[in-house]
Amino acid sequence: MHDYHKAADFLKEASEKAEKSGKNKVTKINIAVGEDSGYSGESIQMYFEDLSKGTVCEGAEMEIHPIKSKLRCPKCNELFERKRFDFACPKCGTQGEPSETGREVKIESIEMK
Repeated sequence: MHDYHKAADFLKEASEKAEKSGKNKVTKINIAVGEDSGYSGESIQMYFEDLSKGTVCEGAEMEIHPIKSKLRCPKCNELFERKRFDFACPKCGTQGEPSETGREVKIESIEMK
């Protein structure tokens, strides 16, 4: 159900941006969804389509950009994708730690006319 609320948040943000810009139609919304965010881009898209009926966002295309999770090396600060069964930094070999990359869910851009 939190996907529903995120879709509602995105609708509000896009509608407000269109209003502030003097535009009357949102044509496309690009969103980033991290694989460890706990959100489903497809579910957000489905709810957005339903919620946007009768608004400036009705019919807007939603493009979903998946974000891979990354680890950060505590020694050399390298940001890297974890290999299967391997948490070692490719630069120095130290065990990586979770980072914020891959946890995000946000609007990257909004296109309007």
